[in-house]
Amino acid sequence: MELGYVVRVSVTGHLEAIPVLPEVPQETLCGLLETDVTERLRVPVMPEDWEAEDFVLCYFIDARGGDKELPANALGTCFYHTGCPICGDLLLAACAQDSDSAAVRGFAKAQADTLLEWLREQFPAYVQS
Repeated sequence: MELGYVVRVSVTGHLEAIPVLPEVPQETLCGLLETDVTERLRVPVMPEDWEAEDFVLCYFIDARGGDKELPANALGTCFYHTGCPICGDLLLAACAQDSDSAAVRGFAKAQADTLLEWLREQFPAYVQS
């Protein structure tokens, strides 16, 4: 079975592609974020090459990150567009365009590589090279 990948953005701006099952269960997201509950938010932009893709780019955070007093994630806060901080590491994954669907997919290796490069190019102040 071919693996999928989610991309972790740490609070320090470190980027990492993490191998996961192609269909990512909620338990995997919780485990990677060391929490019991996650929150899914949509990234308002994605790489231009992905405009024809059948998914939207979402990020997952520890839903209790603020209560746990986790440090702010500058990139996540930038994605959020409200000025309110996003706390803790975040995971980027592919989600169905249907907002009622809870399905989460890992990226193909080439997609994960594209996403890592795009993040470095678009957000150089927030990520480590």
